[in-house]
Amino acid sequence: MNKREMLKSVERYLFSFRKGGYERKILEAMSFVDRKDFVDGDFVYEDVALSIGSGQTISQPSTVARMLQLLELKDGDKVLEIGAGSSWVSCLIDYLVGENGSVLGLEIINSLVSLSRRRIRSLGFRNVKILKKDFRKVEGYFDKIIFSAGIFLKQEKFIEDFAREHLISGGILVCPCREGPLIIFRKTNEGIQRSFSKEDYVFVKLVLKD
Repeated sequence: MNKREMLKSVERYLFSFRKGGYERKILEAMSFVDRKDFVDGDFVYEDVALSIGSGQTISQPSTVARMLQLLELKDGDKVLEIGAGSSWVSCLIDYLVGENGSVLGLEIINSLVSLSRRRIRSLGFRNVKILKKDFRKVEGYFDKIIFSAGIFLKQEKFIEDFAREHLISGGILVCPCREGPLIIFRKTNEGIQRSFSKEDYVFVKLVLKD
């Protein structure tokens, strides 16, 4: 696949979940934030997950697009990504939230943190910050939170509690299962509302350091 073919593949998948016009903005972001700048090899534009080393992957473009669609990003949003990996998703989010927004990406693998920081500087993404930090030690509130690694269902309550503690009212958290649906948590005045995507995915597992 070339870049145009990758974008067409993403478009076909994304438009099957059409939610009111935001899909074009996501495709625009994927065109601008070029995947080839975030992963090496001959298959950078294939619509599949690819290894980035250390047992981690850069996610399948169509899957990333679906998660961004569910996140309902808006201009000026303050966003947290957990499991930033290559930083591609963080940079896509930066494009989507605009100059008034900000993105904090957390990653616990040293080599990925160092590479992402160099990459972000060279590409000129000024509102993206990558920290080597366990997300369980994060402080503050966010408009949107995205996990780029999968959890087991027994960890679902813990993620719900994290959403309750760190989302603003009206905020959204999207988290994938290790194998299964995406879980969407919304914080409302009545508490946390939970829903699931109808489609299933496969993700590398969320790494938790003791």
